[in-house]
Amino acid sequence: MQWTHRAVIVIALAVCAAGCDPAARRQAFVDNGDRYVKEGKLREAIIEYRNAVDVDPKAGDSRAKLADAYERVGDRSNALQEFVRAADLLPNDSRVQLHAGKYLLAAGRTSEALARADAVIARDATNVEAQILRGSALAGVNDLERALSAVEEAVRIDPSKGSTYASLGMVQLARGNAADAEAAFKKAVELSPKSVDSHLALANFYWASGRLPESEKTLQAALAIDAHDRVANRAMALFLLSTRRIAQAEPYLKELADATKDPFAAFGLIDYYLATGRLKEAKARLEPLAALPATADAANRRLAQARAAEGDTKGAHTLLDTMIKSSPRDTDAQLLKAQLLVDEGRRDQALPYVQAAVTAAPTSAAAQFALGKIYAARGDVSAAESAFRETLRLNPRATAAQVALSQLQLASGGAQASLQSVEEAAKREPRNPAVRLALVRSLIANRQTDRARRELTVLLAERPTDPAVHIQHGLLLTSQNDIKGARAAFGQALTLSKNDVEALAGLVAIDINARDFAAAKKRVDTAVAENPKSATLRMMAGRVAAAAGDPAGAEKSLREAVELDPMQLPAYSMLAQLFISQGRLEQARVEFDALAQRQVRPVSALTMAGIILQGQGKNDLARERFEKALAIDNTAAIAGNNLAWMDIERGELDLAIQRAQTALTAAPEVPEVIDTLGWAYYKKGLTTLAIPLLVRAIEKAPKNPSYHYHAGMAYLAVGDSVRARSTLEQALKLQADFPGAAEARQALAKLTSAAP
Repeated sequence: MQWTHRAVIVIALAVCAAGCDPAARRQAFVDNGDRYVKEGKLREAIIEYRNAVDVDPKAGDSRAKLADAYERVGDRSNALQEFVRAADLLPNDSRVQLHAGKYLLAAGRTSEALARADAVIARDATNVEAQILRGSALAGVNDLERALSAVEEAVRIDPSKGSTYASLGMVQLARGNAADAEAAFKKAVELSPKSVDSHLALANFYWASGRLPESEKTLQAALAIDAHDRVANRAMALFLLSTRRIAQAEPYLKELADATKDPFAAFGLIDYYLATGRLKEAKARLEPLAALPATADAANRRLAQARAAEGDTKGAHTLLDTMIKSSPRDTDAQLLKAQLLVDEGRRDQALPYVQAAVTAAPTSAAAQFALGKIYAARGDVSAAESAFRETLRLNPRATAAQVALSQLQLASGGAQASLQSVEEAAKREPRNPAVRLALVRSLIANRQTDRARRELTVLLAERPTDPAVHIQHGLLLTSQNDIKGARAAFGQALTLSKNDVEALAGLVAIDINARDFAAAKKRVDTAVAENPKSATLRMMAGRVAAAAGDPAGAEKSLREAVELDPMQLPAYSMLAQLFISQGRLEQARVEFDALAQRQVRPVSALTMAGIILQGQGKNDLARERFEKALAIDNTAAIAGNNLAWMDIERGELDLAIQRAQTALTAAPEVPEVIDTLGWAYYKKGLTTLAIPLLVRAIEKAPKNPSYHYHAGMAYLAVGDSVRARSTLEQALKLQADFPGAAEARQALAKLTSAAP
């Protein structure tokens, strides 16, 4: 009782002291935070350090401790903020200054990072870390550990094959003044020849510069200094994986897993085992980690991967469902759950999980990439492109996203943009097979067949059993009209991969082009019989039927595709186009509206529905669709152009000009858009602006009578009766009853009566 009484008195005095003295209160919070850090309770420590900062916002040491805690839990955004604030408050603390500089560099704030390094060097020219930071800033690259993290995330983005590791490629980082940067890195090594960090920074510079032998030699020198260094082993493992020496990487990953006390270090080796199919070894290391609270979530996610790889999908789903229920914001679990559903063909069920992951972690490149893949698989091109661009904004090294973006651009007719995208990827990963195949595809589309042939010759020699290589060979031969060779190439792809849809599509396209519809139908019917639940094959059957002049058969196959996969959005578009070709406009409009309800960015579907409604004379409903399309994308040229035309008819000329100008910026070579802006200027009385546009529209579409009529009226307005007469006469000569023909005749009559 006596001891308890004394304890109560001591606690009371402590509370009073903390309550009465702000400095004591701050120190009490800091002490609590320090205790939690020692116990490994970093989240609790963060709360205490934040309380300390709230008591005294100018206490730099408290902010530094808070920044350190954020760094240890991986919260880089808050770590950056707190390190910078701490550095401002502690200008003579080199450690804090350099941490702030590294985070600023990782955030792309290179000049600020350089200033932090220079400030430290001004006080201590022999500070190796400052020299390394300065070199990194001059080179325009992140420090090695964050560069490695970005590359590892690029692997996470597309972990579908073990070969992904082998095709990482070197860490291609933008460089500023390379000569000064190299000098700074070498100076750091000279000043501290026994520093692992200085050697790693120089190795990273060589790696980024493509000087791989020098990089490897310098990495070996770092490991000679300390064979157990965590970052050095991690860097060497990744270097070997990226240069396709997979087996040689394992010892470094084992060293990283076994020599460090950090249980999280084991996951690099475990991921290596999972990627290379060594499931038993992966599970042996995962099971003890799953029993530790700190590593349980990360371990259980990987256990779910292992179960799925073993064929136990039910067990994998059960484990992930339990994790998601207990932690609804577990992004990695959400993404893995989605991937399992996609692998099972259940994309519609996978989408909500990916959307939840993006909501929980909007800055996750992996989540954005997964979202883009699902949208692309559904045929929602605009939404997929947006997601892939966001992936690349978040992680410019995400080569898989660059390739996917290139493929979308190619599919939507942007051959030149596709080639530009894939060539950017090729600069980062010139040996990546997926990048090289995408490059070949874009080269073929851009009719650069000689270069495509050279690339394929090498690929065929290196990867003779890869069906994707033979498919690209078939496409190249088809483009050169070597039909016999193309058939052989597609046939070889099907021999290597019996159910390859793209290879089948290549053969079917050859049959259709030869008007051998019976052969095309037989191929597709056989494939459908073997895979009756494939919506993609049903769509192919619909294309064959439409090409063969069998609209009923085409409609039947396309409706079957929709029934099998309601998210197969191209099927809706194909149905609508089929109905348009048959004059069944209302049914086509229904399909486009259905497509718009399922797409995330339904610009095209809304535009098509609006065009149909406009053709039916339902202008108010058409305007509604066009305005929705512009609300999604204010540069949607067709919707903007058609709205501008409606505005002209309503006399809203200023609005018409504004919309037509925006449309022309987006589609500068489309004659309809050029003519709309010219006609709007004419109606507004700005005839000198109108005439060049109207003449340009005629040049692009000389057989359109309306363009001649519009130009004739503009010439008439400025008193050029000769050009007015000739263009109006040409309009009537092209078509006697075009809209505006009556006005053209009246204008010609006035010209005739006014003639001397």
